[in-house]
Amino acid sequence: MAQPAETPKPLELSRYCVPYTPFERPLEETTVCLVSTAAVRTKDDAPFDTEGDTTWRVIPAEAVAADLRYDDSHYDHACVDRDMNCVFPIDRVRELAADGWVAGLTKRHFSLGYSQALRELRERTIPALVREIDRERPGAVLLTGG
Repeated sequence: MAQPAETPKPLELSRYCVPYTPFERPLEETTVCLVSTAAVRTKDDAPFDTEGDTTWRVIPAEAVAADLRYDDSHYDHACVDRDMNCVFPIDRVRELAADGWVAGLTKRHFSLGYSQALRELRERTIPALVREIDRERPGAVLLTGG
C-alpha cells in the first residue's frame, strides 16, 4: 500500500533567531538605510500585488515622502495617509542628517510588500535583499513595518 504524501510543515519565521550586535559607533558618523515592509514605492514604480508579493522596490535617497505611494490593504493606513514618514521616515532621517545627528542616508532604500509566502521570503527574497542592502554599506539599517 502506498504511503500518503507528507504534508509540508508550515514555516515559522519566529523560530529563526535575529542576531543582536551592539551598536557602538557614534550616530553622527553613521549612514542610515531604510527598509520597510509597508509596501512603499516611488509613484512611478510598479505597484505591489496586494494579494501577495515577494518582491521589493528600491527607493532613491533623493525621494521625499510626498512622492511615495503604498500598496497594501493589510494594515490601518490612517497615519500613512497623513504622513508617509510614519512608515518610511525618509524626510525625518534627512532632517536628522541636516542637523548632524546622523551622517546621512545611503543612496538606496528598500521596501517589501505583503506576503504570506514565508518559505520564499526566507529562502530567496530576504537573502537577495540583504545582499543589496550590504552593497549600500550602511552604518545602520532602520527597519519599519506596515
